[in-house]
Amino acid sequence: MSFLDNISKTIGQGIDRAKFEADKFQKVNQIRSELSELRKKIDGQRLELSDKATELYRAGQIQSLTLGELIQNIDALRAQITLKEEELKASQVVAPPTPPTNTSPSSQSVPVSVEPPTQPFPQPTPPPQEAAAPASATKACPHCQSQMPETSLFCPGCGARVSQ
Repeated sequence: MSFLDNISKTIGQGIDRAKFEADKFQKVNQIRSELSELRKKIDGQRLELSDKATELYRAGQIQSLTLGELIQNIDALRAQITLKEEELKASQVVAPPTPPTNTSPSSQSVPVSVEPPTQPFPQPTPPPQEAAAPASATKACPHCQSQMPETSLFCPGCGARVSQ
């Protein structure tokens, strides 16, 4: 009985460990999600601060060389984005090239040589002919009387097996 008790105890410990790991995984993911939300809020606040600072700088209410350089860099990047967006739109509209139409059915784009080759190609040797039944050797199916070759094992008309 102690063997079964040991197995039961080991399985119970494994289940407890799996529950612990699942709870730990869930808690870690919850904290990661909360961190992500906080970072999104900070990014939103930074964007709002940036927009306000840009607005005040352009209105002349803030004087800063560093801020001026940053705003010029942002404006240059926005101009590049606009150009790339236009390039993207133009490339999406491009139609595939149409294949050239052949007006003359006898024209050929590959030159043809009239000269025979300097070394003739060896002629292939025909495979040895096996003794075949004459083409006219047929037999009738004993079931449906359909005509078939003498060497057929099955009737093409009814599918029945025929003896030779």
